[in-house]
Formats: sequence, structure tokens, C-alpha cells
Amino acid sequence: MNQIGNKKEFIEWLTSSDPEFEEKRYIATQYRPKDEMVYLDGLELLNLTIRDKHFECTQFKNCKFENCDFTNTFFASSTLENCHFQDCTFTWSKFLDVDLFTCQFEACTILGLELSDAVLKKTLFINCGEVLDLSIRGSRERNVSFINCYLQHLDIEPISEKDSEKIEFVDCLINESSFDRIDFTSGGFEDCKLSLNQFSACTFSSNSFSRKNETPGNEYNLIDIRSLLNSETIDAGTLEILFGIHSPDVKEYLIGLTSKIEFQSIFISYSFKDKDFAKRINEELMRRGILTFLWEKDSPGGKPLKKIMSEGVKAKDRVLFIASAHSLKSEACHFELTEGKKKQEETWEDVLFPIHIDNYLFELEKESIRPKEKQGEYWKNISELRDLNSLSFSDFINASNSDKVNFEKQLMRLIKGLRK
Repeated sequence: MNQIGNKKEFIEWLTSSDPEFEEKRYIATQYRPKDEMVYLDGLELLNLTIRDKHFECTQFKNCKFENCDFTNTFFASSTLENCHFQDCTFTWSKFLDVDLFTCQFEACTILGLELSDAVLKKTLFINCGEVLDLSIRGSRERNVSFINCYLQHLDIEPISEKDSEKIEFVDCLINESSFDRIDFTSGGFEDCKLSLNQFSACTFSSNSFSRKNETPGNEYNLIDIRSLLNSETIDAGTLEILFGIHSPDVKEYLIGLTSKIEFQSIFISYSFKDKDFAKRINEELMRRGILTFLWEKDSPGGKPLKKIMSEGVKAKDRVLFIASAHSLKSEACHFELTEGKKKQEETWEDVLFPIHIDNYLFELEKESIRPKEKQGEYWKNISELRDLNSLSFSDFINASNSDKVNFEKQLMRLIKGLRK
């Protein structure tokens, strides 16, 4: 060993080379097959420390490695078929351009292992109590399972779209791992504990997550927009437990954010006594790019009131009627409803769109309507509204006290109905 006492000696040691030593090291760590490949069938290795060895162009078949320590070891351009690694340790080792067919890693410790451009067919990691820094990169076809393993800093990158993929985890603890553009439609997670993992542009089926998965503490996992849009609708319980997402309609909401969707233009009909709620709904619709007419904001001056109402209804695609005890007693609101019905009959299109903030629409009886000479017209309007599916906003009249999450869900139902 060199003894170094100053900067000059350090630089000399750092930059010096020993060709003879390098040649000996190359010979000691690598070999070249005599023929096309080296064939090893039924090989059994027990209690070996295999350090700095590079295996190349070798076929391992029906081989067993037990209690072996692979440190800085490379398997390159090789095939492993029906091989079993038992109680082995892998430290900063690599499988490069290797085919693994029906291979099993049982009770192994992994402290840095890269599987790069490997074909993984029925590859199993089972009862591995410590799997740190396992990377599966640029593999071609892969079918790999992890059962009862502890995995941290697992990093799985995508394969080409033409190749098949099945990755499954059963009864595993998975922390701080990364899944990039992985297709989990054939695989998934069952009885696993997942925390602080990241899913980017992945694809899930409705069965990719069993309901038995959980997140220890509040260390939720991260899922990006593209994963949610790529996938079938993920179960509401999974979204909440694993990702801290409390809205089961999140996919629909994201479609609205990321897709160019045209909406109906809206004439909002309401009683001035309900103006605070009407203004709130109007602001939410406008934020999402929906054209609206709200009397207090859009009515021009110097025109007859009924002409403004009639022209407003004709100019917009739909009449959003906010049904309440106040609006159903309002002559102006009934005028707007009647105009909406006329437009509906002329165009044969759906014009009226009711929502309600109390139950008066469903409790009112015809005989109670006043004045009596308007009873027939008003009752026709009410009957028309009752025949439609009116969304309830009764719990959200007071913005400060209402449940914001459930308000957003109901609002998304409203917006869905207003799409062209």
C-alpha cells in the first residue's frame, strides 16, 4: 500500500497506472469462451465469495447458488434457465443483456443490483428481507413477481410497447420506489404496504390494487395525472388509502382540465333572494370557461325587463334554473322558465336544466300556487322541472359551512351535464 503525505504524492498516486497490474486484474476478473458459449448444467456453488468476476456468453441451466456473496459481479450476454439463488447477497452487481427463465431469488439480500436489457420470464423474488437499490432498466419482455419482500429504492423503467409485461407484488413492504411508464394491467399489488412511492405515466386496471393494500402512517404515495388518465377508474378506497385522494371522480375532473371540451352557454335563472348562491355557481362555471348570463352582472340598462330575459334565454343554449321556495314563487323566474320551454319546443333540444337548494320543488302542490290565474302556467313549468334529474345543492347554500369536497363533486356532476 502506498503511503501519502502531501498533495503532490496524492496526485501522482491518483494518476499513475500499472499496465502489468491492469492486465493481471483483467485476466483475473474476466474470461472469453472458447467456442460460441460456455454451457454449465447442474452447477452447484455453496458458501463462495464471488468478487469482481465477470461472466460472459455463458448458459447456466439448472444451477444452484447457495449462500454466495456476489460483489461487483457482472453477468453479460448470458442465459440463466431454471436457476436458484438461495440466501445469496448481491452488492453493486449487474445482469446486462441477460435472459432469466424461471429463475428464483429466495431469501437473498440485495444492496445494489441492476437488471438491464434483460428478458425476465417467470422470475421470482421471494422472502427477500432486504432489497435496496434494485434497478430494472430497459428490459424487453418481463414477467416478474415479488412475494414477501422488503423493497426500498426499487426503480423500474419502461419496456417497448410491443413487449409483454407482468409485474406483481404480494405481501410486500415497498418504500421510496419509482415506477415509470409501467403497465400494471396484468399485474399489480396485493396485501402490500406502500409508502412514498412514485408512479409516473403508469397504466392500471381496476384489479391492479387489491383493497387490502395500505399505507403506513400518512406517508402517501404519489401518482401523476397521466397515470390516472391512462388507467381504468381506480377504486375510491385505493385512491384514498394509498394516495390521499378523497374524490372518486378525480379522473373525470382531470379529463375536464386536460381536454379541450366545449360547454353549453348558460342563462342562470334565480330569485334575487338566492343571489349569493347564484353568484357562487356563476363564478365556478366561469372559472371553467363556461359562458354565462347572470342578471346582476350581465343585464343591460335601458331595456324592458322581459325583453332582456327573453333575449337572454334565446341567446344561451340552456337555462340553469336554481329551484327554491323563492324562485318558484317568482313571476320573473316563471317567465324565464316559460321562455325556456318555448325554445325547447321550437328547437327540440334540451334547454331547461334544474338544480335545487331546498325541497320546495318536490313538495309544492298545484292548489297552493298563487295567483290562481297563473296556476296552469306555473304548474306546467314545475311539472317540466320535476321530470328532469335535478341536482341537489341543498347542503351548500352557505359557502363557509359547506363541505368543500362534496361541493366539488356535485359541481363536477353539474359541469358534466353542461358539456356539448
